[in-house]
Order: sequence, then structure tokens, then C-alpha cells
Amino acid sequence: MTETCRVHLVVNPFSARGRTAERWKTIREAVRQYYREFKYVFTERPLQATEIVRELLRDGFDLIIGVGGDGTLNEIANGFFAENQHCAINGDASLGMIPSGTGSDFIRGLKIPRDLRASLQRIKTALPRRIDAGRIEYLGADAPAPRYFVNVADFGIGAEVVRRLTNVPVRKPGRWTYYSGLLSTIRNYSSPCIRIETDEGVRLEGRFLIGAVANGSVFGGGMIIAPDARADDGCFDLVLVDDMKPLAIIRRSLSLYTGTIQKRPEVRVLRARSIEVHTNNETVGLEFDGEPGGTLPARFECLPACLNIRL
Repeated sequence: MTETCRVHLVVNPFSARGRTAERWKTIREAVRQYYREFKYVFTERPLQATEIVRELLRDGFDLIIGVGGDGTLNEIANGFFAENQHCAINGDASLGMIPSGTGSDFIRGLKIPRDLRASLQRIKTALPRRIDAGRIEYLGADAPAPRYFVNVADFGIGAEVVRRLTNVPVRKPGRWTYYSGLLSTIRNYSSPCIRIETDEGVRLEGRFLIGAVANGSVFGGGMIIAPDARADDGCFDLVLVDDMKPLAIIRRSLSLYTGTIQKRPEVRVLRARSIEVHTNNETVGLEFDGEPGGTLPARFECLPACLNIRL
């Protein structure tokens, strides 16, 4: 990447429980060692990064570098797409990420170092590569605008855990935060009845504890939900976990951290480019890239090679 490239950082100062703001001076000085000229902006509210990135791309910036976690990455990735349109604003622009969040699961799944200087070195020297993204279309009467995700979208207990964690002060980092949220959720959780149809003609109906639409492999602060998922293969891995009792969930949870979840008899994996999910009049929430939002019914579509990343 030449020095003529226009570089802009989008910083979430609230990520990593506010530690990103505390270490911003260190981050800024490190960036200066790789890019003589760059600009930056701090976000102040949820979803603002999406609005900022759309304007930056229209203003001709070539490289947008996020500073934050999976939620920040999600907002920035959404900004690469024109609002309410099925197209990228600038197909040649690239996205980089300096990990500074409690989870950073997408980065973890790509086995990218979380070290500040190592991540900057990769952004500076790596060749841009195209990855897929997921698009969620809500099918309800009062459906919100479509949303995009780069890692994992989830309906079921994972979405309920994320919803609960947004209302609880975070005291411990990533993995323990999510797992403790899971333990507190399973006590009163009832798996919803779900109907699923894929573009491959698969039709399923049942009570599923987890329904993960995976573009990446890791979610939930280090849980390897889809060990074979690849972000550049043009399709999702849909991971479905059958309903089970709380004690069985606890016993099976270790396999989420060892990458052996797919070996369990109550787990099935489907490959699909598009997926429609409906409920039997139950309210079932969604989460995508660790952020809660929207409810079923919804359609998930894989958009092949639609994002340039430098990671």
C-alpha cells in the first residue's frame, strides 16, 4: 500500500470496557509509525460508525481502519454498503482492524494476532483479499432495514445471552463474560420451535437450542461454533443444536471451546447460500457479530467476495 492511500481510523472509545480510550495515545503513536498521514474520529453512540464510514467512502478514503471489537467491525462493515441498496459504495476500498474489544471473535477465527504492532504490520503489508458477508432481511410487517454481518448471526439461546449481557456491567473479559451469561440464561430458557428452508431445498422444523449462521468460525468470546466455516467460500455453515436440558448444555459446552462441537450427535451442519427462518408465533431474537437486533422471521443471504479486507 502506497503512502498516497487515504487512511481513516474509526475508533470506538467505549470498546474493551473503555480501555480503548485510555490507550488511544499509544495506539495513535503506533499508527504514525506505519502511516505518515491519517485521520481519525471517535464514535459517540451505537450505529454511528456505519454513518461515518459511508461518508468517508463517498469522500474518497481508500482504507478504513477500525479500532474496537466485533461490534465495531460490524458497524464499519455495514458502512461499506449503500443504505437500503444491495451494493458496495466503493468496491476497491479496504477494511482493516486493530483489535481492541472484549471478544474480537472474527479476528480470533482468522488466527490474527491481537498485538497492536502486529495487527498494524499486517494491515500495512498484507495484500487486500475479498471475503464474503452475510445480509439479513427481516420478513416481518414492521421489519427494520437490512443488516450485514461478517462473522456469525445467531437465533436461539446465543441471541438471548447477548441481549442479557447488554444490560449487565461487564466485569471480566470475553470468554468468561459470555459463558457466565450462558449459565444464567439456561436456567429459564425454552428453545423455540423453528422452521428452516435453504436454497439447497432442505426443510427442517424442530426445537433448536442454537441456530448459528456462520461466515466465520468463532463467536461468544472464543466458542468455536463452526470449525469448518470459511469467510471466502461463498456460503454459510448453518449450525443447528437440538434442544437439551440445562445439565446437558453444561456438559456439552466444553466441545464449543475445543472445536469438536460438530462431533456431537445433537448437532447438525448444513451448507447454504441463503436461509429462511420462521417461528410458530414465538418472539425469537437475533444477534449478529455479538450485537442484538431484530427478530425472526428473517432471510440470511451470503454475498460472495463483497468486502476487501487487510487483515
